[in-house]
Amino acid sequence: MKLKWQYKDGEVSEKIPPMSVYGFVYELTLQDGKRYIGKKAFLGTTKKPLTIKELEARPSKRHKTWKSVTKESKWRDYTSSSKLFGSREVVEKRIVKLAKSKRHLSYLEAKFMFQADVLEDEKYLNENIMAKFYKGNLI
Repeated sequence: MKLKWQYKDGEVSEKIPPMSVYGFVYELTLQDGKRYIGKKAFLGTTKKPLTIKELEARPSKRHKTWKSVTKESKWRDYTSSSKLFGSREVVEKRIVKLAKSKRHLSYLEAKFMFQADVLEDEKYLNENIMAKFYKGNLI
């Protein structure tokens, strides 16, 4: 059985979120009680090579040979990119806050990490905040 995201008092629906929402800050709880705070965007952008017809239709050879494609991320099944989990199983996936933009998402993630004191509290597995503040390297 897939674990569903919890938000406020219920499960998140399977629908794609409204366009006014960019992503979310989440908190995962593992089987041993450890926690992890992170962020995830609902949509992702990748570069895709142009087809032969598209390449031939370019006004000049100097124009780019790829196009930007936006598609839904795998947020429904997501359980973090952290390598710290090891074999521990995620028992709860909770959305803490929704964000309106990429910048807002990064801000909210840092805000909740500082509020939860993730670098000093042993119950959190997070090792850094914004790749600037590291556990064990605060002084």
